Amino acid sequence: MTDILIEDDMTRAKRGITWMRLEEALGGTGCPICSQIERSEKHYLGNLLYEYVLDVGVRKKLHREHGFCTRHAQLALEAEKELDSDGLHLATMFETVIEENRRLLESQSKQLEIMAKETKKRRKKISLHSIDVSKCFVCDFVKESEGIATHGFLYFANDKELIDIYEKSETLVCFRHLQMLVKEKVSAQIIDATLKKVNKINRDLSNFIRKHDYQSSHDYTKDELRSYRTAVNYFAGDYRW
Repeated sequence: MTDILIEDDMTRAKRGITWMRLEEALGGTGCPICSQIERSEKHYLGNLLYEYVLDVGVRKKLHREHGFCTRHAQLALEAEKELDSDGLHLATMFETVIEENRRLLESQSKQLEIMAKETKKRRKKISLHSIDVSKCFVCDFVKESEGIATHGFLYFANDKELIDIYEKSETLVCFRHLQMLVKEKVSAQIIDATLKKVNKINRDLSNFIRKHDYQSSHDYTKDELRSYRTAVNYFAGDYRW
């Protein structure tokens, strides 16, 4: 009789895309959650320019929010370059956005001209139509990606393999994402593993500072030389809007 192997939920989950992306992120440096967010963000913008230039849904979002935020505008320009394009993708996307913006400015100009002729008391009663420029639909996607990456890490946080990989890796969950994990009651082993890494940063910083003394004849280690960057990035995170 053939033995039937029954997989548990964790074993099945490790054949899924969430584990694969997490494992890949843990093979790099920096925050493994931040790196997944950044990867998703670049992939999304690349696909947007390559496949969805004429998509009605994308155009509606672009019109509604009058383009991208500063960060995603810059990344969109980089994505256009990576497509080896002369700019046609973004030109096509923004042609009608610019036209709509031109009409808006004409309307606002007329409103302001009318207001200028009114008395101060009357001006206060006239409301101008202005646009909220704080929204960006790519930012909305990124926030969703952050939630997926954070909850993916949380799901595997009690798994011995995940903890072993994290402990041995050069990655360090940034303080912001660590606090998000704490809020969701992450495994204490993840916090302990992070604490070991933070203790090492502390030692490296102290040695880096101490070796600046003119009487010191010791050479800096590689980790000591980059300790100040590691400390700054730990608190800032590798990804911030």
